[in-house]
Amino acid sequence: MPINSPYEILKSLDARFRKNSSGLPVAKAVVDDWIGIGFSINGIPLIAKMDDVNEILPPPDTIRVPGVVRWVKGLANIRGNLMPVLDMNGFFYGKPTDIRKESRILVINKLGIVAGLLVDEVYGLRRFKPEEHQQQVMEDAGSVGEYLAGTFVDQVRRWNVFSVERLARAEHFLRVV
Repeated sequence: MPINSPYEILKSLDARFRKNSSGLPVAKAVVDDWIGIGFSINGIPLIAKMDDVNEILPPPDTIRVPGVVRWVKGLANIRGNLMPVLDMNGFFYGKPTDIRKESRILVINKLGIVAGLLVDEVYGLRRFKPEEHQQQVMEDAGSVGEYLAGTFVDQVRRWNVFSVERLARAEHFLRVV
């Protein structure tokens, strides 16, 4: 018996499609990559979470502030806002950063602390799978060691994960006078 009505045609097509169709693919959970900014302090390769670094700038001119510790380079005018510039080599190792063309300022805003961290060099964005994170930290890192939170390894080097949050909570980092 021939199918005549549009309803019967649609019903026949539906039955044929259901018989020949395969199921939809199963959704897999998407795991975001761990993304960070690679930089160095005293020649030590470090990486900070990208969310912890607001901006990367060449070292700006600073105005020295009397009565503060030596690793505070001074205040800089960054787009109309005064920001302290802090020498990370001076803070961790007691020697000032030799400012070169590779030197940069990492602008952080963590736990209400807004500052520019002067580092030796910035290597740019690095991306890792979260499962590549290793817990061990560099043993001979000196003072920076207490601010490390594991490592990632790529084809070029071992990156020590630098915790900006630990830095922003450190009492001797906050006390500059």
